[in-house]
Amino acid sequence: MQPQYDNVTLPSNRGWIYGAEYDGIPGHENLDMPCALCRAPHSTTIMVPATLTCPPGWALQYTGHLAGHDFTMAAATEFVCLDAQIEDRPGSSNDQSSNLYFYTGTACGSLPCPPYVSGKVATCVVCSL
Repeated sequence: MQPQYDNVTLPSNRGWIYGAEYDGIPGHENLDMPCALCRAPHSTTIMVPATLTCPPGWALQYTGHLAGHDFTMAAATEFVCLDAQIEDRPGSSNDQSSNLYFYTGTACGSLPCPPYVSGKVATCVVCSL
């Protein structure tokens, strides 16, 4: 899909939308994350962090690693499940340092250890029903 615009003028007080980039992910540093569209035959999907298996009765769509913003950034983050087969937007390499996604680790404290292990990259699974 291509962007579509209307005739509204951008005001001086505004926000910006940036594409997302990988950061701190070996082999994908500063490369753009492509837009993703997942079509599943089932209408309900869930992302479950810290596991590689779906709940009983759910269909596996893909497994991967949990990613979000760096813990030092003073901003909200939405955790996403990066497919284990990471893809980059072809031709990308411009470092905008604006909307960065890093692997997310587990930390003991508010997460009970065990079963969690501090300092491990969190896995994830996307399932449909």
